[in-house]
Amino acid sequence: MADLTGDALARYAQAIVRTCLAVGPDDVLAIHGEPDHRPLVTALGDAAYAAGARLVDAVYVDMRLKRSRIAHARDGEGLAEQPGWHDRRMHELLARDAALVTINGESEPALLAGLEPRLAARETTSRLPGRRRYLRAVAAGTARICVVAWPLPGGAGPADPELDPAAATARVAEDLLSFCRLGPDDGPTAWAAHLETLAARAAALDALELRSLELRAPGTELTIGLPPDHAWVSAAHEDRHGRRLCANFPTEEVFTSPRAPAVEGTFRCSRSLALDGRQITGIAGELRGGRLVRVEADDAGDRDYLAEHLAQDDGAGRLGELALVDRSSRIGQSGRSYGLTLLDENAAAHIAFGSGFAEARRPVAGARRSAINQSRTHVDVMIGTDDMDVTGRDARGRRVDV
Repeated sequence: MADLTGDALARYAQAIVRTCLAVGPDDVLAIHGEPDHRPLVTALGDAAYAAGARLVDAVYVDMRLKRSRIAHARDGEGLAEQPGWHDRRMHELLARDAALVTINGESEPALLAGLEPRLAARETTSRLPGRRRYLRAVAAGTARICVVAWPLPGGAGPADPELDPAAATARVAEDLLSFCRLGPDDGPTAWAAHLETLAARAAALDALELRSLELRAPGTELTIGLPPDHAWVSAAHEDRHGRRLCANFPTEEVFTSPRAPAVEGTFRCSRSLALDGRQITGIAGELRGGRLVRVEADDAGDRDYLAEHLAQDDGAGRLGELALVDRSSRIGQSGRSYGLTLLDENAAAHIAFGSGFAEARRPVAGARRSAINQSRTHVDVMIGTDDMDVTGRDARGRRVDV
């Protein structure tokens, strides 16, 4: 089995820095993660400085402090307070056009289990200080970002429960290199060719001129409205400076932002969700008039936490994203659930509650762009299965097999 050390780690970091973020001379790279992410953080720093970066700034957030803050809270007052310097730092990074990396991979996925859900949902510490400003910039399409994965022994268990933690982590690392087209059988143009495939899929969906999609699978019967100016996009894009960037590494999805009020039906998740120190299984729910009116989970505490999280603002319980992933996904083909949102969301079709994306709207002459959902959060939940049926209706009302 491979491991993310030595040459493999260097190639992974270099691909993130150069291929996904186009870091070059005089750039700033900001990295956000947990203390256990340090090997990747330092490899990213080496790759960035080798590319000519002026500064690499790393911020580590210890999620055990989050647990301590919640556990010792008396009535929840003050839990939502965050230092103003976090927001000022993010503001300066965005103004500087810094490249921003967020590392996905929890060292203790069940860290917050057993805490009072109402209090836990109020505590807003995340691995990304300044997250609210960051999400606004991501929604507007003005942030230069990449979300990446880092397997850890504490979180790699769901992928291979029969293996010991070290072996399971090595197995996930091997998979990750393959998903990023950095495996032994991938040539130097494999990743670029993969992104071209995703771009072609997005263009094909745009050509259908869909006005709604119906998703049908066991426990899922959703009808999702799409505005006339919606656009299908992938994580790869050209920014306003003409740089080719990729916001997720790896990625297998094409996505859009729906017409948030025009979502009706039920959904059942096909994979667990790692959210703020909780591994939530058995998620199901219902949307009416575009709003989440019911949510379930296997564990009552997890259900209550998720319900509180998706009620934190007016847009948190509405859809900001619909993403399609077909059966060619290497992540889906692995047959494993990883407990890492970045990997699991690229294995199966998913919806996301919370903020949408401005890039999922195209300009229409003489018309204002339709609204996207606004929120302080963005939570992906995986609903895709091998037997999911996706049918669209186009601008003429005709049914289209998608």
